Amino acid sequence: MTALSQSADAVDVAFSNGERRSYDLVVGCDGIHSTVRTLAFDEWPAPSFTGLAVWRATMPRPNEVDCMQMFYGRNTKAGVNPHSRDEMFLFLVQPISDGRRLPPDRMHVLLQEQLADFDADIVSYARAHITDPSKVDYRPMNAFLMPPPWHRGRVVLIGDAAHTTTPHLATGAGIAIEDAVVLAELVDTERSVNELLEKFMARRFTRCRLVVETAVKLGEMEKDTTIPIQAHFDLMTATFRQLAAPL
Repeated sequence: MTALSQSADAVDVAFSNGERRSYDLVVGCDGIHSTVRTLAFDEWPAPSFTGLAVWRATMPRPNEVDCMQMFYGRNTKAGVNPHSRDEMFLFLVQPISDGRRLPPDRMHVLLQEQLADFDADIVSYARAHITDPSKVDYRPMNAFLMPPPWHRGRVVLIGDAAHTTTPHLATGAGIAIEDAVVLAELVDTERSVNELLEKFMARRFTRCRLVVETAVKLGEMEKDTTIPIQAHFDLMTATFRQLAAPL
């Protein structure tokens, strides 16, 4: 998508291959650097840098890893999470001073160094299996919350285009999927576009704000080593109880 223009009844969209098409509704689910947001909205806040980065690496899963495990070190948090019968991924959250990228050919070595603070057997296993730099992912973490409304005329933002969260609650993809489910449910009604988008905002904003703001708060707590670990768990538990409410 390279341009859009709206009328009372449709959104006319231009594409990079020269085509133009008309739609009843345009849904922008194109990430934190959303093109749809740039084309449809006049202003929005910049994403905020959290001072944290997350590392991830995939590897074979030992049988004893049948649920997520987390470990808190002096300066970083690490963990393992099974995602199939045969594989798991290791994650590590690291405080950083800026969002610079790291040399791609040394990613495995740098992650191994970050894991030196941990002596749990499963972390030692993971450290030994981090040998391929191409299988290590490193991302400085930003957070973003679009002020309401997330719609302008017949254009609406969902997912990371409207609310980008850090992974501290492991809920970012979940609330993006929820957006799509709720929007699809509302589109399948007799409401006008404006009515359904207002209803969408009423059902989504508070819930998504809870995830974004709580995840950022958890990250700030991790950077303060004087805060007891139980306080992290208490905040996560309270948040998940709220998220268990119906959509």
